[in-house]
Amino acid sequence: MENYIDTVTNTGSNALANCNADIKYILIPTVEEAKKFFGPISLNERKWRSKIYFDDLQKSPRSKLGIGEHDRAEAYIFGNGSFPNTDLNAHQSHFPVSVKVMQIEELFLFPGKTLDLTAYPDEFPWDTGDSEIYLVLTVKRLIIRSQSKLMVKGNVFILNCEEAVANNLNDGHATIELGTSDLIQQRSFSRVKPVNEEPLHGMMGTDGSDGFALITESTPLGMRALDGDELCHGDNGTNGYNGLKGCAGRNGAMLFLSDLRFGSLTGFGPHSIQLKAVAGAGFPGTDGGNGGDGGNGGNGADGLATSFGIVPGFPGGHGGHGGNGGNGGQGGNGGMCCDIFISVPPMQSAVFKSTTFSSSGGNGGKGGKAGNGGLAGTNGFLYKNKTGVQIENGKDGQDGLTGKTGKTREAPKVHIYERK
Repeated sequence: MENYIDTVTNTGSNALANCNADIKYILIPTVEEAKKFFGPISLNERKWRSKIYFDDLQKSPRSKLGIGEHDRAEAYIFGNGSFPNTDLNAHQSHFPVSVKVMQIEELFLFPGKTLDLTAYPDEFPWDTGDSEIYLVLTVKRLIIRSQSKLMVKGNVFILNCEEAVANNLNDGHATIELGTSDLIQQRSFSRVKPVNEEPLHGMMGTDGSDGFALITESTPLGMRALDGDELCHGDNGTNGYNGLKGCAGRNGAMLFLSDLRFGSLTGFGPHSIQLKAVAGAGFPGTDGGNGGDGGNGGNGADGLATSFGIVPGFPGGHGGHGGNGGNGGQGGNGGMCCDIFISVPPMQSAVFKSTTFSSSGGNGGKGGKAGNGGLAGTNGFLYKNKTGVQIENGKDGQDGLTGKTGKTREAPKVHIYERK
């Protein structure tokens, strides 16, 4: 196991004021080493975890997706799952894992303050890429005051707290908030193509050219027009192009597993510690592009009245049809989640109140507006309609449809284990 050590003592930051924090950054090369390092967890608790969570998870539809490799590894590391032999190739892309290890003798959570211990990629002495970041916090004594908050986002979080003490909680409570971070969890977005934020509109149709004027010649009896041809007709305008469909929104970031282990809990009443957790919401789809307007028809050439007779005018061109608006992109799905484990002494489950939320899907993008049909050209002077076909304006396109809302994913569950 590679071990990069960066020790920080009395950091002076608001987050770690009044405490001495020893911080190490390590790489864990294999799933076997991960199981050893993130323990110890008793065999009874491992079996319990697998029974209430991991066993069913490995039989669920998501076990057939890429995330199934992740779930099987966690079942082995944090539960009683068997070694995932079928995923050895996948482990090469997931391991080694980057871990921030914090050891603190005494940590205070101050009233009305939030302590954000989230580990970020730029802290590490190496490039973490888009891999998961683990945070292991070991605290000998945690003093918790009313309306204080401990927050970790976008990390796999393991808390080893030997002793937690309530200090003047009275009827108040403290909060542990677990969530996601778009800044950290780039892996959530790497599975989808880049999103074009700006709608891609359809090009406009081109206007039809006007018909060429009749060619005339001078004679002793006056001006005479030569016979016109189709070049004297106004050209049709071309159709506008359809707007492009909006891009699908990115899926929300995944809520990673958290494992909170308390050796003792002193002075806490029911619901003194409130745990809140939610995976990332799906991102909205982008709007569809507007359809392009149809081009206008060209004007027909004028006819002539001469001493040799009347030469009829020529028809104008039809207007081009407007392009259809593009449909809005579908909203991204809410982020998936892992469940949360809390280990406490006997008869201490009531200290915790869990409030978890489903991760909402993103809104679909708006449909693009239809392009307008082009105007018909003007028939030339002295035009006679011999065919009965009228020149017409182009038809307007159709508006695009609003994209579908992304799927809402279920909320994580919190499992509390009372040790014997």
